[in-house]
Parts: sequence; structure tokens; C-alpha cells
Amino acid sequence: MITMLSIGDTVKVHYTGKYEDGTVFDSTATSGPIMFTIGDEMMLEGFENAVLAMEVGDRKTIHLKAGDAYGEYDSDLIYTIKKDETFKDQEVKVGDEVQIPTEDSVFSLTVVSIDGNEVKLDGNSPMAGRDVYFDIELLEVVSRDSDSFDEFDDFEDFESLDDIADDY
Repeated sequence: MITMLSIGDTVKVHYTGKYEDGTVFDSTATSGPIMFTIGDEMMLEGFENAVLAMEVGDRKTIHLKAGDAYGEYDSDLIYTIKKDETFKDQEVKVGDEVQIPTEDSVFSLTVVSIDGNEVKLDGNSPMAGRDVYFDIELLEVVSRDSDSFDEFDDFEDFESLDDIADDY
């Protein structure tokens, strides 16, 4: 049976993410498959587009250029700060992840070097600037139109929890 996937469908997949040299950076092999809803932007757009073109049981390998994956490396995201002003007596070492609160979220930076009182921080993802490959296997599709979602659709018709209670 051929199933045409669309935005809003929930899928279950196994995947392995690799760099060009074959080094695995992420895999569901040990943790078990993941489920996500196409269009919710939980996964990379290129990953979602690949799954949209698959059928249950299909396996495929996709290649995503850095710009379409985790972004190009941006030298504007390198910051040099004064250790004594920013970290006071806090111990920091190369490789530490530092979180800086912003208005909307938290910005993570990695300590890349320490030279006396100067600390160089990198705000790029460790995966920035790298092409990636994903081996994907589509295990299951739960279509937005399937009966498994019918029970949730009923809730949209009620105006309050009291209305739901009255019906049960």
C-alpha cells in the first residue's frame, strides 16, 4: 500500500547521522526509533523532506550541505572576553560550555582558548560548517486523518472542560 505523506503526519523513524568521513554523530540504533510530526520543525528541513518522499519500510541515505544542515561556520560568533570580569573566581577550561541568558532563551558558547585573562568563546554549533549524511528508515506513519487521532479531534468542539464532563 502506498501512503502519501503530508505535513501534520506523525512518523516513526530510525536514523544514523554521519559526517563525510563516516564518523557517526547521532543514531537511534541504541536508544530506539524517534517519532516526530512533519512540519513541526523538530528535525532538519532536508530530513523532513526526505521522509515526505518515503514509504513505510523504505531506507535511504541523504546528504545535506552544511548550510542546509546545522549552518555554515560564522566567524562573527567568536567572542573574546575578560576572564576576571565575566567569570570572576569561577574555574573555566577549554571545552567547557558556557550559557549566556538572552531575552528569548539561552545562548550556548564553547570555551575554545584561554590566554591569560582572555577567554575566546565560540557560539557556533559544533556541527556548523559540516556536511552531514543521514541513513533513514521509515518504520511507521500515523496519518493526521487516521482513526488514532479521532479522539483528540472531538476536544476542539467543546468550549470548556465542563462541557466535556457533561458528555461523560
